[in-house]
Amino acid sequence: MKTQRENGNPLSSAEPWNLVADGYTTELKYWSELIAGKALELANLPSSPHIVDIAAGPGSLSLLAAKAGAVVSAIDFSENMVTNLLRSSKEMGLTLADVRVGDGQNLPYDDCQFDGAFSMVGLIFFPDRGAGFREMCRVLRPGCRAVVSSIASIEGPFVQVLEVMSEIVPAMPNTSNNKPPLSNSNDFSQEMSDGGFRDVTIHTVTEVFTTPTLADFWWKTQRSAAPVALIKSSLGEEQWDEVSTEVIRHLQETFSKGSVEEVFTMHLGVGVR
Repeated sequence: MKTQRENGNPLSSAEPWNLVADGYTTELKYWSELIAGKALELANLPSSPHIVDIAAGPGSLSLLAAKAGAVVSAIDFSENMVTNLLRSSKEMGLTLADVRVGDGQNLPYDDCQFDGAFSMVGLIFFPDRGAGFREMCRVLRPGCRAVVSSIASIEGPFVQVLEVMSEIVPAMPNTSNNKPPLSNSNDFSQEMSDGGFRDVTIHTVTEVFTTPTLADFWWKTQRSAAPVALIKSSLGEEQWDEVSTEVIRHLQETFSKGSVEEVFTMHLGVGVR
């Protein structure tokens, strides 16, 4: 199983996702469920399907699908994410067919095993996205669909956080100068087609989320944003306090003291095997 980044992107390793597993599960639940619901609609699944959720994270899609009657297999390289998914499924009284720690670039499933395949903001960070798409295509039954989501853009204070941190912290990962993987719809369509899919279409959706205060936003971001958590873990407490103070100061100067609005634009790539 590949756990270390091989493409220079720190978010291609399990470490940052283990760090934010608890915060991601709770703080981004509403957002991730919205995107997962749209993905399930686009998949046009048969009744009682067997689906696979690749780089499942906290399993928002897995849980929604299981609740709707699907047989679900889920895989993620973050042990903490898998632990949270198993706990959530138990709390909800849902039984998933198979949940495991593993590599989405080398899936432990048979050819033509699934009626639908999904990856919600997961495959986009694979060191070898081509392998991820090919493996996703391999395990799908002919004529069935895969749905992969990517982040097209983010508008709001999170961009400011990355900009401020990149000025303070050397080698800050995933700064706002770097576009998210597969944020360009043409590139997205081409990579999915190259992975073996036909009739590829890219659907774009925009969602607006509001946080009551800047303090709430910053607390949530430290718990759920992988690049921020990775930097926080690498700095000592004193140095992180300095970074945090500067980020808060900048946010207070840039945004009003009222509620905080973030605009997420997402691509959902749909392809047929």
